[in-house]
Amino acid sequence: MKIRVLVALAAMTASVVAAPAAAQAAPHHGGDSIRYASAKACKVKKQTVLCGNWRLVTHHGEIIQLRDAQLEALDGKRKPVGFTAAPVAISGDGQKIVYFRKDGRIAVRTMGGGVTLLPADTLPKNVVQYNVWFRLSDDGATLAVTDRRTMIFDTKKGKRLGLLPTKREFIGFSGDGKEVLTSATDEVFRVYDRSGHLLRQGRPAEAVNGWGPNALHSDARTLATLVSGDKIVVSDVETAQVEGDTPIKLPKGGTVEMLDWTGPTQVTLHVSQNLPKIPNRMTVLQHDTKTGVTKVRDRYDILKDTFTYAACGG
Repeated sequence: MKIRVLVALAAMTASVVAAPAAAQAAPHHGGDSIRYASAKACKVKKQTVLCGNWRLVTHHGEIIQLRDAQLEALDGKRKPVGFTAAPVAISGDGQKIVYFRKDGRIAVRTMGGGVTLLPADTLPKNVVQYNVWFRLSDDGATLAVTDRRTMIFDTKKGKRLGLLPTKREFIGFSGDGKEVLTSATDEVFRVYDRSGHLLRQGRPAEAVNGWGPNALHSDARTLATLVSGDKIVVSDVETAQVEGDTPIKLPKGGTVEMLDWTGPTQVTLHVSQNLPKIPNRMTVLQHDTKTGVTKVRDRYDILKDTFTYAACGG
């Protein structure tokens, strides 16, 4: 693999260089893009620890050192905890990555472009970073930041768009990134727009209740659910009516890390496998919910010296 360094912008300003229009319009990996981010593992006194930088591995085989990103998660006193990495997330188009910068600010970096910084007061100064997680929409235009509650941000300007109600668990963005799907202990799916306004709600269909992962279509009402690890069920969030199901065969021993709508009738699944000589192998499947045809879009092995990693969605 080739290795190059992604240098932080001078003074880390909040200016933005937009991703190419083609990458935004056709998100699933036209041109070069980020496949996954890897945090390196090192042996210190017979213990495996985090070391180095977060690294971005691209489809063209480059390894980009993300030098301005926080590697180890910090506790409430801003001390490294040592046992877990600070959170990162990658957009489905592989063009944006979000992370904690070393000064504690949340940054959204565009592949080959600039950086947008979220407001300094987005999270408390004493936030425990390993309790925080990020999620980017497939096109990278919208970001969810979850601590105790989920906040929704525009990644172009870093402006907060909305706040989801308390006790709602963020599941994911809709296929076009304009809505969010949530659940809670009441077992009710609720769909909100990016401002946090409730659009619709309903209890899951009996066929999908308790299963998952789940993904919301761009129409903001059609749900795709992986059931029993071998079937994709399509249902209506509001009416709980099942609209169809198709069988799917996953790689042996595979775990579905992500499920996203990536077309009118297409869902994409990221499936990881733990193999004897490889820390992790990822297989990306495209499944047609009408015909049941499944194709392999991509397959790759995570770097062997990986402590933890984060793959792109979508």
